[in-house]
Amino acid sequence: MTKRLPPAQRDEFSWFASITLRWNDIDIFGHVNNARYYEFFDTTVVGFLHEADLGFGTGGAAMVVAENGCRFHREVKFTDSLEMGLRVEHIGTSSVRYGLAAFVNGESSAAADGHFIHVFVDPASKRPAPLDPAVRSHLESILTLTA
Repeated sequence: MTKRLPPAQRDEFSWFASITLRWNDIDIFGHVNNARYYEFFDTTVVGFLHEADLGFGTGGAAMVVAENGCRFHREVKFTDSLEMGLRVEHIGTSSVRYGLAAFVNGESSAAADGHFIHVFVDPASKRPAPLDPAVRSHLESILTLTA
């Protein structure tokens, strides 16, 4: 078994989105259901992408999710304030890997963190297509360089 990494830290992210928790996000145990985090990831990434006029949904760029994952560090309850951190970890020819983290009540350590990979595709053929320069530029604005 591999050693578990510590939670992501707030200062590792440069773009944030607030998430309003809803009653249907909460499971029978009184905390946010694990599947909801993938919705939060999607909402955060799409919110960032729509900050720039990149033509999504209007015949421009299209993408599919190729992979995602989430690690849970502590529970999130309905009364908590939730903020999602986003960074771009890698940009390929037709794909991007995002790092995401859920921060609760202004804390510096993530309650959950994970990743999300988009493959950009040609809208007609649905086959991988090189990133449009405008999309690449927008993604690079939150690219985290690792040593």
